[in-house]
Amino acid sequence: MNMLDYLEWRGDLPFDRDPLNEVDALILSLISYYEFEHFYQVVPDIVGYSLAEFVKLHDDNCSLLGEIDRNIVVENDILPLKTAPFVLSKAVLTDRFANIRIVDFRNVFDEDRVVQFAAVTFELTDGNRVVAYRGTDTSIVGWKEDCMLSYLDEIPGQAEAVRYINDSACGRKYYIVGHSKGGNEALYAFLKMNEERLRDVIAIYNFDGPGFLEKIHDSVRFLATKDKIRTFVPSSSIVGMMLEHDKGFLAVKSQGYGIKQHNPLFWEVKGSHFVLESNNEWVRDVADRTFSQFLKELSLEDRRFVTETVFSIVGSCSAKSFAELYEHPLRNTRIIVSAYSKLTDEHKSKLIEASKLLGFTWASNYRFGLRDLKPGDDKPKLKPLLNFVKKKQ
Repeated sequence: MNMLDYLEWRGDLPFDRDPLNEVDALILSLISYYEFEHFYQVVPDIVGYSLAEFVKLHDDNCSLLGEIDRNIVVENDILPLKTAPFVLSKAVLTDRFANIRIVDFRNVFDEDRVVQFAAVTFELTDGNRVVAYRGTDTSIVGWKEDCMLSYLDEIPGQAEAVRYINDSACGRKYYIVGHSKGGNEALYAFLKMNEERLRDVIAIYNFDGPGFLEKIHDSVRFLATKDKIRTFVPSSSIVGMMLEHDKGFLAVKSQGYGIKQHNPLFWEVKGSHFVLESNNEWVRDVADRTFSQFLKELSLEDRRFVTETVFSIVGSCSAKSFAELYEHPLRNTRIIVSAYSKLTDEHKSKLIEASKLLGFTWASNYRFGLRDLKPGDDKPKLKPLLNFVKKKQ
């Protein structure tokens, strides 16, 4: 079972009869990727609409907004921006989600500041609210901001997340949720929000959000409020186990492998809970052998250099998103090769070493995801990836 099966099983019960649970929180985290900002093309204000009304508004204006793909193949379509409308269209067929209303929405996108931020506040039918932070979209700015997590104490999106929660209505009870970068921002906002607002927070749900440079789990506020914090990662987490993170996470069984583990639609559900791995230590050991190891071998300055250099090269194509980058592959490849050739030998060498290290971590993660490798094994080679392809055939 996954979240779609959950909607069929629990969809008839409103929140005043059955309060929000971890699976509901994940569904709303995924729905936050739905591009509510596009509705300003057809309505002056999106506040006050129910989720069911949004879907109808979308369908009535598909010539402007595009049609909702209701026939997504989950195994192939893993981008949250694409799966969010699909999941939303399923959710609004239930009594539980149809009448959830939008009471606030904020979208901040600034290339100069390198910020891609969006958050939406849902009001449940029991009167409680859910602040959901959107994760990374397909913009190049969004991906660069993600990489900045590896060398900055606070990225612009995190600052926006704190500002958003502090601006929310006082005296209302909130859940704070998010997936991927949104999960990171949800936890960061809670740990940095105004002290007088803490009593309004019911719980924080962080779904496979990357960690932090500082050991936030040792902070005074984290230790005092950790009973409110729920962190979930898939069984071979690539994203959520990077950098410093909460050691009290729960590992969810996932039907995906590699980067697909990050896709919430692959996470296993039973009833109103996730199916958990029995051994969290194994998950932590796997993380130490994959992307965490990649970061450990790069200094903060090296991380900054690689990020700035790679995105400077990519930026020479003038593409705003990876979709635009792929629209003209031959032209953009020539531009990227030309930009790379202008680097000094020293800078080229740094990028080559980083790419080799990254290739190793990808190979590691795939093998751990398939359980072909144990944390104590020697460094994997790329050959098992070919074996994996044969298995799939």
